[in-house]
Amino acid sequence: MILVVDDDPEVLEQAQKILNRDRQVFLASNATQAYDMVKRLGFSVVLVDLDLPQAYSLIQRLQDTHPDLLIIAISGAMQASVADTTKLGVAEVLNKPISPAWKPVVERVRARRFGT
Repeated sequence: MILVVDDDPEVLEQAQKILNRDRQVFLASNATQAYDMVKRLGFSVVLVDLDLPQAYSLIQRLQDTHPDLLIIAISGAMQASVADTTKLGVAEVLNKPISPAWKPVVERVRARRFGT
């Protein structure tokens, strides 16, 4: 299962369309909702928008409480990507706008979790 966290309904809708073909995709529009969903449902991969309020604290909290969870950062700013990846310890950074090119990246990250 994959969770996408973004406060932009259009991004969530597009992520659902692109990623939901082979995997069960859940959507959250804020950090609190996302953390509650991870606690209740468990996920293999979580995509978190770095522009989301409390994004950095959400990522840190998820890493602390769910160390096996793989996190992909979503960024609208290409320049922030490398720095954020290093600082946050996320598996990948995907740049907006969302596109079908996200799907193989998500699948590659998910495969790391399951060793396939």
